[in-house]
Amino acid sequence: MKILWLSHFIPYPPKGGNLQRTYHLLREASARHDVHLVALNQARRLDMSETSVATATEALSRFCRSVTVFPMPSQATRASRWWTILAAGATSEPYDVRWLRSDAFATHVRGLAFREPFDLVHLDTIGLAPYASELPPIPVVLNHHNVESDMLAQRATVEQGWLQRAYFRREARKLEDYERAVCPGCAMNLVVSSLDATRLTNVVGGCATAVVENGTDTDYFVPKRPLGHGDGAIIFSGRMNWYPNLAAARQLVREIWPALVRERPERRLMIVGAGSTADLHSAAASDPRITVTGFVDDIRPWLDDASIYVCPIQDGGGTRLKVVDALAMAKPLVATKFAVEGLGLVEDRHFLRAETPDQFVARVRQLEDDPTLRADLARAGRDFVEERFSWHHVGANLESAYRAALR
Repeated sequence: MKILWLSHFIPYPPKGGNLQRTYHLLREASARHDVHLVALNQARRLDMSETSVATATEALSRFCRSVTVFPMPSQATRASRWWTILAAGATSEPYDVRWLRSDAFATHVRGLAFREPFDLVHLDTIGLAPYASELPPIPVVLNHHNVESDMLAQRATVEQGWLQRAYFRREARKLEDYERAVCPGCAMNLVVSSLDATRLTNVVGGCATAVVENGTDTDYFVPKRPLGHGDGAIIFSGRMNWYPNLAAARQLVREIWPALVRERPERRLMIVGAGSTADLHSAAASDPRITVTGFVDDIRPWLDDASIYVCPIQDGGGTRLKVVDALAMAKPLVATKFAVEGLGLVEDRHFLRAETPDQFVARVRQLEDDPTLRADLARAGRDFVEERFSWHHVGANLESAYRAALR
């Protein structure tokens, strides 16, 4: 089968979040089919230089039939970024659609479809839906990393300023309208969990959905230290240019950490991930027990050194790959209910639940004081990920979704 895969970013290197999901799904699809990747380069957001674009293109070309990358006009300058925001605010078109607009991208897609008889097109986000009109009538598979309208509606509730809340509420409504217009016409809508499938159908009504979970590379994420070891730090990881991660890191530093060190001053905290902000680095500078790394090329040593993974995320969408990676590394997990939703984890078997700073302190203390519980959670988490979230297993689900779309 020949597949045209349109992406709103270059899925390399596969370091966390959407990058990780798209890279591995692309690799799994390419193992079975001829896949042509056409991607937009979010250079500013993902720190992609010309050299790193060339490196990414070379790496992806090892399994894709072809790889073509285009710059994003909406991100070219500060003025173009602001114009995109203002223009989206003044029209009924969602920002998610406007910021991915590129005439060069559209022309290439149209020409590629003329030269290659594609069997299916994979759109990696709903904002790319207009490019499907450049194609002959072939099945469209639309991937939802999150249910975008639902995620923006959640964000509107947590923004501090009234103008930001109004903007995100309006964008959420526009995206709902757009999802209702686009999703029912797709041969298949891929979602990361049954919960997201319900969210999507609640918005759009009837549409074909298939659950293709977020996964992890269980051969890459392998713990080296004994399961449940207790001499490491507390850790949280994630890209801090993704607002739910940054909000969680800030709550951890400002509210949870002070309570943790009041009780046991010897504790250590690690916050690992690209895009760390000045206030996080300032907190680390004022407290030597806090480490804020910024980007790391390999998160495994940091996870391996840690004794407990905490995830105080309160909003966002999809499922959290950072949680799956931590479980693959056999980290005992303390998390909010929201942080693990859609993953199928069982409270007190795979993770300990905490919602407030006091509850996080109590759960961390419980794990520190009970090595058997640490080891049991570590083992159960690792076993669960191996059974359900290996990329080979997820790739088989993707293949089933493609076959259903063709039917």
